[in-house]
Amino acid sequence: PVSPDGSTVIPRVSIRELLEHPEKAELFRGKAVFIGVTAQSAARDRLMTPYGSARPMPGVEIHANAFETLMQGRFVKMVGNLEVLEICAAFAVLAGLIFGFLSGWAAYSLAGVLLAAAHVLPYAFFTRDLVLPPTAPVAAAWLAMAGAATYQHFVARRQLRRAESEKARYQEAVHFVTHEMRTPLTAIQGSSELLTRYKLTADKRDQIAGLIQSESRRLARMIETFLNVERLSAGQMELKQEPLAAAGVLRDCMERVNPLAERKQIRLRSGTLDDVTLMGDRELLEYAFYNLMTNAVKYSPAQTEVAIEGLREGECFRLSVRDQGIGMDKKELQNVFRKFYRTRRAVASGEAGTGIGLSIVEQIVTQHGGKIEVESEPGKGSCFTVVLPALAAAAVDGR
Repeated sequence: PVSPDGSTVIPRVSIRELLEHPEKAELFRGKAVFIGVTAQSAARDRLMTPYGSARPMPGVEIHANAFETLMQGRFVKMVGNLEVLEICAAFAVLAGLIFGFLSGWAAYSLAGVLLAAAHVLPYAFFTRDLVLPPTAPVAAAWLAMAGAATYQHFVARRQLRRAESEKARYQEAVHFVTHEMRTPLTAIQGSSELLTRYKLTADKRDQIAGLIQSESRRLARMIETFLNVERLSAGQMELKQEPLAAAGVLRDCMERVNPLAERKQIRLRSGTLDDVTLMGDRELLEYAFYNLMTNAVKYSPAQTEVAIEGLREGECFRLSVRDQGIGMDKKELQNVFRKFYRTRRAVASGEAGTGIGLSIVEQIVTQHGGKIEVESEPGKGSCFTVVLPALAAAAVDGR
């Protein structure tokens, strides 16, 4: 090693100094002594070395430094392959963390710092007598940064597209709800004006009052449906737990759906309906079953059939609603339970809808400890199957 002024720290004593000051001979007691010419112009063995600063170093001094290095064991060592791999892995992990938790200028600033560290790291190792090949950490840092930044870019774009799509569907749903609410509100408002402005017979007043009551209930059900979506999503809605006959609920739903089926000339066929008792909220389960049946009717062409079947399988009750309608492809099946999602065929059919019905159905079924399965093929129809836990016969008798 060299001193700050560039000279070696190994002591040098000239022959003249020894002659004039014999006591300096004590400096060499018990030490190896290298004898040679050290004057810069007296010999042609002046060489540049890493420790020679800006001046050439005499050969004898080079030998002395080499001997000192051997005696102290200060050898430059190569960093092992395992350590190099660990360093590269650390850069990759840090790059992933930076772009996983940060974005924008913050992420790119830290990425620049990490890249600078990758370039400086070999020098830091060399100052500690370790040789770290610069290619591996630098390449790992650059590749990891480029990969993480690219991944974040595409993920962010995908999330943006999804958010814009959901926003558009939400706006469409709000528009639809506003339109649907306007109909009962207009009927209520017009009927109220008739009652206040004109003298009507008792029968006519009763008829208008009935219309107002009917439209009010319709408006209340519509508002309650949308509120239930948010409550179920947030887990804020408490379910009633009461035993109910599955076959009875299904028959009630079929009676309500039958007029719509008749208008579209669709046959509503009831298959086997096992006498099974379920535990849950009758109002919500009735909504779920009714929604599946109305969807089957709405998106089926005339002169087709909708089959409804309820079977007990072990400790479960399986309700199947099978139609011969427009159907869905595999990509649409993956999104069919997303809030405000409507398939292209559903939109093209001209049937009004918000895209939240199936989202509510799935949440209701899930809250009851069940699941919902879907099979579909474009142009051949769909089959929605609700699987719910059924009460054992002994439990029903006990109740």
